[in-house]
Amino acid sequence: MKHLLIPVLIGSAAILLPTACTPYPEGPPPTPGPDVAQNNAQKTPEELKAEEERLKREQESLANEGGTTDRGPQIPDTMEDPDVAKPTTKPSTPVARPVPGRPGMVFSPFNNKMIDVKDIPSGTLVADPTYPASEKKYFRVP
Repeated sequence: MKHLLIPVLIGSAAILLPTACTPYPEGPPPTPGPDVAQNNAQKTPEELKAEEERLKREQESLANEGGTTDRGPQIPDTMEDPDVAKPTTKPSTPVARPVPGRPGMVFSPFNNKMIDVKDIPSGTLVADPTYPASEKKYFRVP
């Protein structure tokens, strides 16, 4: 009996393992519920007329009550004095990030390459040497 049990177990494992690992076919996607089907259905001309009449009545009642129909509450266009000039702000120049553990070296804010800025004071505007003269980009030393 012992000698018969081992070959049966091996045989059944050889049959069951490959079938358990094969993918099963996916079924069709679930059908939409009644809400989706109802929204997709076209309305009859009678339903459209009834809805238009209902909307007209709502607009008339709002107009009689002093409310607005479709523009919402009236808000002034501008709250600012047009005679006062707005201060123009220049786009700020990016600041390079220092390289950890390497004093005098920074990462360029444009391409993250290391640049040597030893002996250049903090806050100085520096041209990025990795760009050609025609498209120079500038950054500040941290």
